[in-house]
Amino acid sequence: MPNSRDEDHVKEFMVVLTEVKVSLAELNGRIDQLRDVKDTLGQTKKMAEEANYRSTENDKKIKSIQTSSRQLGIALISLIGAFVSQILFFLLTIGI
Repeated sequence: MPNSRDEDHVKEFMVVLTEVKVSLAELNGRIDQLRDVKDTLGQTKKMAEEANYRSTENDKKIKSIQTSSRQLGIALISLIGAFVSQILFFLLTIGI
C-alpha cells in the first residue's frame, strides 16, 4: 500500500509535469509567432527589393529622358538658328 510520502512525491511530480506542459504550450505559441514574423519579414524584404529595382529603373529612365530632352533642345535651337540664318540670307540677298 502506498504511503503518504510516495503520494506527496507523485503530487509534486504531477505539479512539475503540469508546469512543463504549460511552459511547452507557451513556447509553442512563441515559435508560431516567430514563424509569422519570419514570413512577414520575408514579404517585407521582397517588397523592398522590388521597390529598389523600380527606383533604379526609374532613375535610368529619368536620365534617358533628360538626355533626349537635351538633344531635342539642341536640335530645336539649331533648327531655329538655321531658320533665322535663312531669313537673314534672304533679306541680305534681296537687297532691302
